[in-house]
Amino acid sequence: MQNYKHTLLIILTIVAVLLGYELLRRKVGSFAGSYPFAEKWTIAAPLDSVKNTIVKLKNNDPMLFPAKDVLQFDIDHTGYYSKVDFYYEDSQQVVKTLLRERKSSETTLTLVEFENSENDELKKMNRDFNYFDNRKEIKKFERLIYDKIIEKLEESHAGMN
Repeated sequence: MQNYKHTLLIILTIVAVLLGYELLRRKVGSFAGSYPFAEKWTIAAPLDSVKNTIVKLKNNDPMLFPAKDVLQFDIDHTGYYSKVDFYYEDSQQVVKTLLRERKSSETTLTLVEFENSENDELKKMNRDFNYFDNRKEIKKFERLIYDKIIEKLEESHAGMN
């Protein structure tokens, strides 16, 4: 009986700690950086090459972008990131991302949030989704956007050789 109580206490303690961590993560978040809830990918290419590749992607697949005009790559409020929005036609969501050059040959692509184009509802990555929905959104982003950027970059690189 004593052993059962001890095991139950350990399990309840672990559950309480995990729930507390999740609550803090969702409500407080990480204090490091400008976008604590974002998901990031490193692309082995300079920022200008990535931007040019995204412009080519827009020319080849315009439905992947919310605006039908020219991409602007506006600078965000921190002054370090270039903003670029993509579009999921199936769910009618604007996918808000950021680009930042890290080194002369590396660019970070950051997935920040989703905006529902019907009701302007914003959902932040890694905050407003549960674990499984987060994974699903990451896989969808990789399949529809990230992989296409990498593929276009590789085509451009192969064309140069």
